[in-house]
Amino acid sequence: MLNDWQKKIIKRLISRKLLRESQSAEIAAMLASGNKTLFEVLAKAGFVDGEKLALETAEFFNLPYVNLLEKEIKPEDLLILPKKMMEDHHCLCFSKTGKKINVAILDPADYEAKEAIDFFGASGGWEVKYHVCSFFCLTEISKRLGTFSAEVQSAVSAATKERESVLKQETDSPENFAEVVKRAPVAEIVTMFVKNAIANHSSDIHIEPFENYSRIRFRVDGILNTVLNLPIYLHDSIISRIKVLAGLKIDETRIPQDGRFKFKNEEIEYDLRVSVMPLFGREKATLRILDISGDALTLEQLGFSENSRQIIDQAIKQTYGMILVTGPTGSGKSTTLFSILSMLNKEGINITTLEDPIEYNIQGINQAQIRPEVKFTFASGLRSLMRQDPDIIMVGEIRDSETAEMAVHAALTGHLLFSTLHTNDSLGSIPRLIDMKVEPFLLASTLNLVIAQRLTRRICPKCKQSYELAEDVSDKIRNQLKNLSNDALPSILNLATPKIIAYRGLGCANCKNTGYSGRVVISELLPISNQLRELIANDFPRDEVDKEILNLKMINLLQDGIIKALLGLTTVEEVFRMSKEMEDQN
Repeated sequence: MLNDWQKKIIKRLISRKLLRESQSAEIAAMLASGNKTLFEVLAKAGFVDGEKLALETAEFFNLPYVNLLEKEIKPEDLLILPKKMMEDHHCLCFSKTGKKINVAILDPADYEAKEAIDFFGASGGWEVKYHVCSFFCLTEISKRLGTFSAEVQSAVSAATKERESVLKQETDSPENFAEVVKRAPVAEIVTMFVKNAIANHSSDIHIEPFENYSRIRFRVDGILNTVLNLPIYLHDSIISRIKVLAGLKIDETRIPQDGRFKFKNEEIEYDLRVSVMPLFGREKATLRILDISGDALTLEQLGFSENSRQIIDQAIKQTYGMILVTGPTGSGKSTTLFSILSMLNKEGINITTLEDPIEYNIQGINQAQIRPEVKFTFASGLRSLMRQDPDIIMVGEIRDSETAEMAVHAALTGHLLFSTLHTNDSLGSIPRLIDMKVEPFLLASTLNLVIAQRLTRRICPKCKQSYELAEDVSDKIRNQLKNLSNDALPSILNLATPKIIAYRGLGCANCKNTGYSGRVVISELLPISNQLRELIANDFPRDEVDKEILNLKMINLLQDGIIKALLGLTTVEEVFRMSKEMEDQN
């Protein structure tokens, strides 16, 4: 049973068209079945957009709204409130001025929380000013900053003392400075970043200089998030420590540098690819984290459907021709290629790759690192590789006309060639290669399959829950899938009901309250039929091409994403976000 103020909140949200009248009974039932507050239910179950809910809540309780993701939060400010209080009462301190602390809270009606915070403030002589924030922002900041902020703060304090000591010494020479950055606590800070990034399944670490602070960001499941802001005086030492690890020149700050180093964490070895870029005044470092200890993931593990796997199996049985994987940077193209190469990796087959850089080390495959500075390019490498008696060739990327021409030549002369290309969809690869001066009749003879893909966040299996989509969203989904044959749709899907069932993650300890854990491939496969070969060779008339695509019964990226959402692999919101990004890129 809803109390009076809960009814007022829900009525307000309905009047703002943020909730439907029919959802109030479901919300009441969810409140009655657990010990969650109204705001937890509304936010975690996805009834209302988190930021809109926070704005409405702030206005209702006459409190200021704060977007924590836009704030530069110092570690020492976050540590003011006890960790247990933050976890129990969904709150955190995001800044302080003198003896006044600004506290973000999810539920202003949680009087037990406010009583505990007020008592803590009074005991410590703090004046508390409350702000309302969203559930997502609160959990994200708690996760990013709270995980290791105390350890980092301790290291920062030690670094300050170290800095004061260093300033008294003569450390102008690169040799002296190299010795300084090898010592703790800067070395400890870098180690903590890397360990924490690995623990959070991050793919990249960004270390960025600003005027008054150094920002650390992790990319987790494709989303870049701020983890911590450090004093700016630590930035150069951290960059130099990373350069030492990666074997780069620490006294060279004018040009970009690339390197790599290995990092072992809990018996698992990781390869960290380092890129240092000079900005105005200081350098930025980006670290790509690669797990080199395990085997390549299978196509099924990556998320390719059974139908897609059958098309790929058929294409790789060919003894010659070209197979392309397309998509933007960070869409998992290299991972897919190495999954396929692992399937083909046998004693009697010579597989050689040309890569820039080498991302995965696979036993039994000959892998060559491109070095443009000594004129070892993809094109020159391919030319030399033809004299190495290869059966299968993988070229990391077709970037220019010379590489495209050599790749087509290799595919024509009895080799199975794999490569990647930056296009938004599978069909776009054909005009892109023609723009690179590849003759259409040669392309028609060599191209066997194009795989376009994206990565979307996978729903956390620990807190996955089904729900009914709104009628307008159900209609949108039916409209997107209406041209697909029944064979293309999994038999367990039922699109005939007025409201379609989808899935979402409510948030739990396993996914750090995000509702997502890992990523899944959304793909679009274009097998090159005989009719399509004729069209490619004859100026690629788009009207006729579109008709042939319909005949091929191809499932496009958006349709594959929707199917995966209805199967519970990802969310409808993720799929439509991916679709919007594709539209923006066109």
